[in-house]
Amino acid sequence: MGLYAGRMSDAIGTLAVVPAVTAAGAVAAAAAVAAAGRPDRAVWPARLAVAAGAVSLAATAGYVVAPPDYGEAAGWAGIGECAALLVLLVAATRWAPRRSAVAAVVVAGLAVAVCVLRFLPSDSLLDAVGACALWAGGPAVAVVIGGYPRLAEARRRGSVARERRSQRLALARDLHDFVAHDISGIVALAQAAKFVAGTDPARALDALDRVEAAGLRALDTMDRTVAMLGDLAGPPGAAPGLADLPELLHRFGGHVESSLAAPDGVPVEIGATAYRLVQEALTNVHRHAPAATAVRVVVSRTPGRELAVTVTNDAPAPGTATPGNGTGLADLRHRAHLLGGTLRAGPHDHGWRVAAVLPLDRP
Repeated sequence: MGLYAGRMSDAIGTLAVVPAVTAAGAVAAAAAVAAAGRPDRAVWPARLAVAAGAVSLAATAGYVVAPPDYGEAAGWAGIGECAALLVLLVAATRWAPRRSAVAAVVVAGLAVAVCVLRFLPSDSLLDAVGACALWAGGPAVAVVIGGYPRLAEARRRGSVARERRSQRLALARDLHDFVAHDISGIVALAQAAKFVAGTDPARALDALDRVEAAGLRALDTMDRTVAMLGDLAGPPGAAPGLADLPELLHRFGGHVESSLAAPDGVPVEIGATAYRLVQEALTNVHRHAPAATAVRVVVSRTPGRELAVTVTNDAPAPGTATPGNGTGLADLRHRAHLLGGTLRAGPHDHGWRVAAVLPLDRP
């Protein structure tokens, strides 16, 4: 049959020319669509592969039903046709939508696999099956060549999506922690203003001014965080650090003793974590230890190039044993662990202590 049947004719007819020209034209059309930058350019290799594969299958069926007297030229045309179909398969597997790519693999891959039947000298079914299985290796290789970078890109996109989700969850937790601090302060100041309003209006007005300032800070924090959550343009503001602790303590109230050290060369993430720790501890005092009469905040450098942060209060209220239902301290403990440090919270003397040690030299 054909190339291997021993015929001496060099004729090449319709069943050889049409599928070869169709496959070559499909490759040229796919390249032209890609060069033109059309929005639907990704799907065209699959569409053209299906069309060229269908023509090829029809030609193979014609060979099998009524073998023509074609010669060597028809064999070379068939090889060129298969090569063009494999190029379309690579492009379809790489860029086409999933359903279109699957259709292209089925039709064009089958066309390449059975194309060998045009030139098979044997009429044995076993020989035909073996030859088709061998030629199916070409489409399999094409699918691997096109599919591997597609799979790698899908994995990369999945990784980026997971990282973005993780960052957004972290920002959401930050929003909760920062705003919770301001809201707790607002509640405490409002209670104080209500208590002294009848006897000392001046102090009540001062407390209301501080309530207004805390509310504006909370709104500003929410605006910045929502902007970051929405991936809006513009760089986010710098995270507060050790230099911002005095203002934080001033906002908390007048019964705070502090010993703050701001050693040079503190990494940004260490300073931000220390600030967050103090903020969360003071917020928990507002929430769960309103009876505390003294709060002490100590930030110092240890001999082993570590930053030690300690917040203690003297209120043995039952609520201090379980500081809130949120995840503030748990998140900070995880963050400290990632930085190579430790964070502990628990009863201390007759009150409660939150203590962290953060390395200034990252491991």
